[in-house]
Amino acid sequence: MTNRIKQLTEEGYISKDNSSKNLSKKYLEKARINLITMSLLSDLNSHKKVRELLNISEEYNSDEWVVICGYYAMYSGALALISKIGYRSKNHTATLLLLEEFYIKKRILDKETFNIIKDAILKKEEIEKLSDARHKREIAQYSVTKQTTKEIAETIKKDAYNFINKVETII
Repeated sequence: MTNRIKQLTEEGYISKDNSSKNLSKKYLEKARINLITMSLLSDLNSHKKVRELLNISEEYNSDEWVVICGYYAMYSGALALISKIGYRSKNHTATLLLLEEFYIKKRILDKETFNIIKDAILKKEEIEKLSDARHKREIAQYSVTKQTTKEIAETIKKDAYNFINKVETII
């Protein structure tokens, strides 16, 4: 285990908790709900009748929330993966470090963990997409000067579906 993971464990951001293995499917369900919300918000931009029915102005654009929901779908998927191997995380960076440690570097703790991931190991690019989504979500959520474009929203939407489908394969 890396020094950074040990440090985050000592600081209480990461914990080894075998009871969390039972939560992986719940996290996956949460990820799927976030995907639905993301899709609804994305579709809202292009459905004039729905916008009229809900009394939503033409100026309203939901792209930033598409990015935010896409990121949180991916993050819930990441939590599903780390809980599957008996870990909990209270921090986004800590979660990414755990994914890299146990799914990218393939440092297997025991035979059970190996069996969980042997048939569907995440590629490094997929983890990087989660990190990129986090960055875009932060821009969309906290910045008032940067525009979140339709292109970014569509990229996150595609990446979120791909990431969650891969997580579902593993779980």
